[in-house]
Amino acid sequence: MQAQTPYLTVNPFEQLCFLASDEEWCWNLFCTTCGHSHFRYSFAELASGKSPADRDWLIHRRRTRYEKQLGRWPREYNDVQKCKILEICSEADISLISGRCKFPDWLGYLGLVLEHMRCDHEIFGAMSSQWAMQLKKLVPPNTPVHTRLEPIMTHDNELLNIEDLERVEYGYSRVGQVT
Repeated sequence: MQAQTPYLTVNPFEQLCFLASDEEWCWNLFCTTCGHSHFRYSFAELASGKSPADRDWLIHRRRTRYEKQLGRWPREYNDVQKCKILEICSEADISLISGRCKFPDWLGYLGLVLEHMRCDHEIFGAMSSQWAMQLKKLVPPNTPVHTRLEPIMTHDNELLNIEDLERVEYGYSRVGQVT
């Protein structure tokens, strides 16, 4: 059994991001080699109430075959799974994630959630708004991305999307916080 890295957080998505960054998981949305399978399995595990902090957490970079233990990797998630994952992600502290994970990888982790968990449920809009508020604090004021995040924060029929994360990446890197 692999020793667990102590993560000073209780939010499973934050823990997942830390583990993914430490182990350099693939987050390429269009990957045809692994299909970011570590994340696909991990999202299903989060939805079932598990966390990377659990002793029996199976998903690690050095392991790539989970079918015997977990079944086929999910290509899509049902509404119950999406809602559970979105609830967890809504409570995540993006400043912790951005401070602890490699740049721009942490934005890729957020992007996987946006793409895989997109749905018409109110919880997606709430998470989108919550993340927009947090992301706005990470980019320079009076920039296009700063302005773009405002209607998302206020639930003004706007939702966070991959293009917004690309804008955040550009704005965040301009702040000089990238090492």
